[in-house]
Amino acid sequence: MSEVQPKYDLYSHDFKRNPHPTYAAMRADDPVVHHPGLGEGMLIWFVTRYDDVQAVLADSSTFVLDPRLAFDPADPRLAMFANSHPVMDLVNNNLLNKDGEDHRRLRALVQKAFTPRMVDRLRPRVQAIADELLDRVAGDGQMDLIESYAFPLPIIVILEMLGIPPEDRNQFRVWSDAFVTPDFAPGAEERFIRSMTDFTDYLRALFAQRRAEPRADLVTALLQAEEAGDRLSEQELFSMVVLLIVAGHETTVGLIGNAALTLMQHPEQMQALRDDPALTPLAVEEILRYEGPVERTITRFATRETVLAGRTLQQGDLVIAVVGSANRDGDQFADAGTFDMARNPQRHLGFGHGVHYCLGAPLARLEGEIAVNTLLRRLPGLRLAADPVALTWRTQPLFHGLVALPVKWDVA
Repeated sequence: MSEVQPKYDLYSHDFKRNPHPTYAAMRADDPVVHHPGLGEGMLIWFVTRYDDVQAVLADSSTFVLDPRLAFDPADPRLAMFANSHPVMDLVNNNLLNKDGEDHRRLRALVQKAFTPRMVDRLRPRVQAIADELLDRVAGDGQMDLIESYAFPLPIIVILEMLGIPPEDRNQFRVWSDAFVTPDFAPGAEERFIRSMTDFTDYLRALFAQRRAEPRADLVTALLQAEEAGDRLSEQELFSMVVLLIVAGHETTVGLIGNAALTLMQHPEQMQALRDDPALTPLAVEEILRYEGPVERTITRFATRETVLAGRTLQQGDLVIAVVGSANRDGDQFADAGTFDMARNPQRHLGFGHGVHYCLGAPLARLEGEIAVNTLLRRLPGLRLAADPVALTWRTQPLFHGLVALPVKWDVA
């Protein structure tokens, strides 16, 4: 067990509120640093400079997601990353944990639903959802923007795509939070297994219903792909739906919340966006760089000894690429700490890089643009209703987003 003491605070509430000074120090002094993670005795290589982060994401043969590709079968370390319960095989067998041909095959099964052309067909429905959500609160003059707008918009979109009944949306939020929230308290594993068992039981019943009564939704399409011989196993089917639900809304909640906060803190640029909504795509790209919802990638494993920024990594070492740091790297972006929605071209890594580039990027961009435009059009005088320092940020290491965002606006 490692006795290495943390050099950097990477998990506290103060850090989550503003991680950028810490990442600036890491880029300057320890761009690739072997540092304790959340798990007891676990050391991880944190990679913080843009060029190094991009290199890790681009090299999918050296830095893999499946630990079985990095460890010999007899290596005792492999057991640390093995699923300890059968239900975990059902929910972890997805694109994010696959490499090579397995990843390409699974990605091909769903990528047609997320092409820019297919996503653009969703524009009228996404716009209608945004307006419906603001219709409920427009006369109140205040709301928690996360609870009333940023969360429901993307979860409604992805659950409608999948064909999940509206009355089950809140339960899906609970399950999704369980996936992305680390919990090391006593009994945490047992609670998680119970939650995932409930989730897989729900999906099993849904799959049976769709097999009996196919509909024009994504769950039916995945089931039909399985039946057409595309080798979508039961585990892969469960895991694909899990991934689509979690990835289909978690990051977009953060994108919408971070966008609103950033614009309210830069009123001149917010007014420029009100005056010219055609600037919205550029604004969303800059928000993805400046205050993006994805802070870090999931853990990768080194398949061989390799050198990165002068540090030697060994086979089996854990590696995390810190996207939130790379996107503030002054060697890549002029005035990297300045929000400038006219910044163009953009080379941010907010959607990743390489073969694991975010499949849902077109949908996230569409939702972000519509959400921002609708807020500014519908809510005049939109402003913070709390001290920015008092805002609470989510504790999940992978994400950078707000728990709540109290706002006010002018009501005629």
